[in-house]
Amino acid sequence: MNGNTRFLVADDEELNLDIISEYLSLMSEAYEVETAKDGQIAWQMINDNATDYYDIVILDNMMPHLSGLDILKNMQAQANLKHIPVVLQSARARKEDVVEGIEAGAFYYLTKPFNEEQFSNVIRNCYRNLHIYKDLQKVLQGNASSMHLLEEATFNFRTIDDVHSIATLVASACPSSERSLTGLFELMLNAVEHGNLGIGYEVKSELNHKGVWADEVNRRQRLDSNCKKTAQVHFKRKKDHIEITISDDGKGFDWQAYMDFDVQRLLDSHGRGIAIANNISFDHLEFNTSGNEVCAHLEVAKK
Repeated sequence: MNGNTRFLVADDEELNLDIISEYLSLMSEAYEVETAKDGQIAWQMINDNATDYYDIVILDNMMPHLSGLDILKNMQAQANLKHIPVVLQSARARKEDVVEGIEAGAFYYLTKPFNEEQFSNVIRNCYRNLHIYKDLQKVLQGNASSMHLLEEATFNFRTIDDVHSIATLVASACPSSERSLTGLFELMLNAVEHGNLGIGYEVKSELNHKGVWADEVNRRQRLDSNCKKTAQVHFKRKKDHIEITISDDGKGFDWQAYMDFDVQRLLDSHGRGIAIANNISFDHLEFNTSGNEVCAHLEVAKK
């Protein structure tokens, strides 16, 4: 993270503010953090500052005067604030609570109690998501009209950098670009890391724990057995919907277990991408039997 990274942390418990501040200090020395002790103060701080003043917002869901969920909904209703990654934290870990938070626009729903490793993984992913959004905005500014004229296109990709740039470009052709981007990125990432490189769920958890996930991805891509493997994303605009098909050269996986949000995986550093794509980013997903191809369907409003 760079020296300009600024957090807003809102929680009505002083101890929780201290813990989160301590966790942030262990991640990087170059950051700024501001705190608020209730929801109304947090919302006022967000409104009183410039659009890009806060990079990441961490909200306790249950606060006096205004809940974290209320603040999140307010932010999502304003075009100049909806891009800011928001982490909701709460002791409530019911599936319906998590789904409500994510559907409202939370980047992550972090259930208490959590440890420093779990917190750090979430924040690093938030930071990555912020940069993806900024890249999308650049693409939209440069191709706002032309990409919505795209009828059909196919892209081959191999690396995480390819996923980043191509997902941003393809999402800009969708009517709800920001909503589609997260799910598209996750599906394409899965095609590379799991499909082509064979990094399974447990292995990724361990790699994240050690902080060497990116190194392992790069190492596996250089192996003779993987260096020629590619994945493909095919975009097709039809009369009343868009189909985005992603395929890879892997053997597939048991995708059924990941189509919905699983409370048991809430504190893991990954594992929500397919559920987000299926329940939020797109209207529905269709996997082939083996799991090495998925078609994301996005309904298009009739003019």
